[in-house]
Amino acid sequence: MDKQFIFVDLEVNSREEVLTLLGDRLYKLGYVKKGFTESVIEREKHFPTGLPAAPYGIAIPHTDGDEVIQSKLVFASLKHPVQFMLMGDSEQAIQVSLVMMMALETGHGQIQMLQKIMGVFQNEAFVHQLKQTKKIDQIRKILDLS
Repeated sequence: MDKQFIFVDLEVNSREEVLTLLGDRLYKLGYVKKGFTESVIEREKHFPTGLPAAPYGIAIPHTDGDEVIQSKLVFASLKHPVQFMLMGDSEQAIQVSLVMMMALETGHGQIQMLQKIMGVFQNEAFVHQLKQTKKIDQIRKILDLS
């Protein structure tokens, strides 16, 4: 994962703000189309991606591949948690401290990538390290999803 796609202690006040910042990074660097960020925000309203991982809540926002030019992941650890809604229950809120935005081209292994990401996020020690570390190189090693 390239350093330019890792945010450490990102200061945001809402789910929409973090989604906008991450989506805008992808757009400005040419990985997604202009409508990507809005599509992610809209999808999150109907199909939330918040998950209770120990010891911090996580979110894996994404949208359909038609808004993606080239597949890329963006990771953020948040200085303060923000509210996402729980995957599978859009009525239940969860406080999220780690966000992994997926921008994957249609047919480019979305399920396989999600499984790899979940493998990292199901490891409590990795989740703790991702939240606590301020070193991008250490985050890159933990998130080696290739």
